Amino acid sequence: MEYKDKIPFKTDFYPLYTQSGWIERLNLSPDELNKAIQNSFAVISVYQNEQLIGFGRAVSDGVAYATIYDVMVLPNWQGQGIGSKIIRLLVEKCDRHDIRRIHLFAARGSESFYKHLGFIARPYDSPGMVYEKVG
Repeated sequence: MEYKDKIPFKTDFYPLYTQSGWIERLNLSPDELNKAIQNSFAVISVYQNEQLIGFGRAVSDGVAYATIYDVMVLPNWQGQGIGSKIIRLLVEKCDRHDIRRIHLFAARGSESFYKHLGFIARPYDSPGMVYEKVG
């Protein structure tokens, strides 16, 4: 398995986006999705035998804030730590830039998955979670 910090080809990403169930959430065309990804601060693309099986990205101002979006792994590859590693690599990239606050846009009910990675739930009426840097 290869973890790369490069934007995947549109033709590789759109099938992952569709098969992961994200198409229902955002309903973006391949070109719209490609434009969104191109504007990312950091990306992690996961390949197995040259097939894109996982992805995550962060959007940031490069100084104070970053938000992690679009963490997805093909259903057949879930439960193997791929999503956790994507998150860790994105957090490491933000840490290298000394970004003060890393937010996470995540589905309700996924708090336990992200908690072991250092994220804490925000109040229930607030979206997402936040990673608080200690020290």
